[in-house]
Amino acid sequence: MAPVQEPIHDEIASVLAQYDLGKLVQFEQNLIGYNNTNFAIKTEKQGVRKDYFFRRYKSEILPEEIIFEHALIRRLLDEDICQVARVHKTKTGETFFTQQPQDGKSPPVYYAVFDYLQGEDRFTWIDPQLNPQEVLEAAMVLAKFHDAVYGFVPPGRRVEPQMLDLLPQIMENLNLVNRKSKGSIFDDLLQANLEFLLNECQEMQDYCAGLDWSLAPRMVIHCDYHPGNLKFSGSEVVGLFDFDWSKIDLRCFDVGLAIWYLCHWGGERNGIIRFAESLHFLQVYQEWSAELPTINPLDKFELQHLPVMVNLGNLFVLNWTVRDYYATDADPEEYLMYLEHSIQFSRWFSLRGWEFMRDNLIPNLNMDYDHAM
Repeated sequence: MAPVQEPIHDEIASVLAQYDLGKLVQFEQNLIGYNNTNFAIKTEKQGVRKDYFFRRYKSEILPEEIIFEHALIRRLLDEDICQVARVHKTKTGETFFTQQPQDGKSPPVYYAVFDYLQGEDRFTWIDPQLNPQEVLEAAMVLAKFHDAVYGFVPPGRRVEPQMLDLLPQIMENLNLVNRKSKGSIFDDLLQANLEFLLNECQEMQDYCAGLDWSLAPRMVIHCDYHPGNLKFSGSEVVGLFDFDWSKIDLRCFDVGLAIWYLCHWGGERNGIIRFAESLHFLQVYQEWSAELPTINPLDKFELQHLPVMVNLGNLFVLNWTVRDYYATDADPEEYLMYLEHSIQFSRWFSLRGWEFMRDNLIPNLNMDYDHAM
């Protein structure tokens, strides 16, 4: 872990004083995440040292969003999915600590302390190349997650709209990029493809507006289910984390987003769904969903529109890429890679990807699930 650095050490130590977890000994920032500021920390209490995960939430987070996330964690701890990091309570019994600003003007800062999950951080969300057993494990854990949260309505809420309602906001964000331009290579590529991306969003909105989505189950979804949020031991998934994007939304969107994350990065075919891998993922998800006590497999309606859910997953991540780039001091070259990837996928999907998944991926499941939950 990193040597003591001021003022980060003092910040963590002052928050830990609100807990009964011991004195800060070491800390190391986790640089993988983009939304919150996270640290692996080590404390000592009565001569015993323990590891924890320390989080300073992003500045725009609202308390009701943290309440939602922590309630979900408590629910998952009661279920047999895999390891989930318990959130620790302050000395006053809260699951997060609120630091009020001294100037009386700045927004409050929120902190939480979690168990440190054991297991290997084998992947990030960028170019995860999973072997067949790892794909199986990832699909099984997602099915178990959906089974565990079926019917669960947590207190609090995620402020971000559900995906179908988010599309107008995505188009609004794209329409503002010319005003926000930083004059970088990222801006050049985005502006060159802006009309195409706006048309893609509009086409998806028009398509979805013509469907009765009451036929598709809604539940708490992970909404960021990728291999970088899984802990591994060998090929086994032993831990699941990062629930701060979770919200109530379409179950089939969560599956589509997971396929987008898992099955299309890498190599000369970057931005193109890998058929065998995505088919394997879906088959395992369907098989486990059929065996679990509360959820059913994706039904005919969900499967019919799953290709669109995969594309919406791409637009969802594109929206994050654009918003985060203009809201932060982001590296243009790093974010250019994310942008290039989303554009490549959108063009593939628009030209032939939709038909490819509709005509090949879904029929090859060889399953007939027409019942809803």
